[in-house]
Amino acid sequence: MSTAPASHSRDVVAGFLCAFSLALSGIALVRNPGLLSSAAIVVALVALRMSPARQTLAAVAVGAGGLAFFFGMLIAVVTAHPLY
Repeated sequence: MSTAPASHSRDVVAGFLCAFSLALSGIALVRNPGLLSSAAIVVALVALRMSPARQTLAAVAVGAGGLAFFFGMLIAVVTAHPLY
């Protein structure tokens, strides 16, 4: 018998959503930060609400999305690239 807790499919999906949100936040630094970082934050919030087991990872993804929004906008303004 295994003593590891059973993993629900919603935990797995929430983990993938968090990973997708983190990747989207990284892309938002160099391409359209207004649109992509906002989408990354929304995806991370969905993952945060979906699974109590992945709340820490989802909270990190929300924070990364917020930082990507700030620094992406900063980079876009300094280099005169489009925000959206």
